[in-house]
Amino acid sequence: MELAVQVAEKLELGAHEHRMVQLAAFFHDVGEIAIPHEIISKEGPLTDEEWNVVRTHTIRGQEVLERAGGVLAEVGEIVRASHERWDGLGYPDGLSGPSIPLAARIISCCNAFNAMTGERPYRMPMSQEVALRELVDNAGTQFDPHVVRAVIAVVRGIAYTPLPELRSANGDRGLDRARARAS
Repeated sequence: MELAVQVAEKLELGAHEHRMVQLAAFFHDVGEIAIPHEIISKEGPLTDEEWNVVRTHTIRGQEVLERAGGVLAEVGEIVRASHERWDGLGYPDGLSGPSIPLAARIISCCNAFNAMTGERPYRMPMSQEVALRELVDNAGTQFDPHVVRAVIAVVRGIAYTPLPELRSANGDRGLDRARARAS
């Protein structure tokens, strides 16, 4: 949550959007309570069927937060989109590019960075620099390039300089490149 909030600050989000990032970062995996323990805690690789069950956690998270109501219902929409990908190959809805809520794009990138740099039972943590390289290598496919740049700025403690606008009169060039790579 701390990294996501710092990224929101670097991106100079308004107070409401900043709060949505904070809450979504806190609740982004709440839907995992609906995933059977034997799948969540499995040490080896998951089967395709198990992955399909895991991929429902964003929908289950949204359902939990909608039942809570109020601002959490709005947070639920972000939680649902937190595993979407910039190139449209994520889940559960196959959203792409700017159609993914910005808060969800921030959560996705920060969650990936924390997963790579955190200790896991099945692997040693990556260094921050190796994890940042992974983000850069996946900017424009998995991650929003603007968000990747902001994460780098936060982690390295440097100023955030926005990327030149990615959109052109002919559409989103970064997204077009990502789709071409995925084909």
